[in-house]
Amino acid sequence: MILFLRRIPEHSDNGDIIDFLKSAVKGSLFQQKGKIENIKILALKDIQKNTLEYHGLVTISPEKVATRVMKTLNRQPFNDRNIIVREYFHRSWHNDPRVNMHQWNEELLDKRKRNRRRGRLESVTEESMKFNHGNELSHRVL
Repeated sequence: MILFLRRIPEHSDNGDIIDFLKSAVKGSLFQQKGKIENIKILALKDIQKNTLEYHGLVTISPEKVATRVMKTLNRQPFNDRNIIVREYFHRSWHNDPRVNMHQWNEELLDKRKRNRRRGRLESVTEESMKFNHGNELSHRVL
């Protein structure tokens, strides 16, 4: 499962994210231990406001541990800021029922007055860290 860390502080790095997640991922005596597989830090620029915002994407397995991490760490302080931790969903315009709408489907058009996604965002950088099997890290900037 991929977890989305919303609006992390700009000075955060992969080590900070690992420290934040470590206690919830390792579990306890009666909880299953998880594994962090991948970490990405995304920098997005809002063209209208000319601001940068940073988000983290963390792949954790198994899914049961990722759900526990999400519930445990949501709205907890991370580098002096309470952040939202939620599941990340891959979205595609192919799944939007408003595309190629037929006449019988017009009630869907009236349900949503505007698009919930912000259209004026562009990716500035993407930093990725993948974890190998033997606790070795491979780090790259894309």
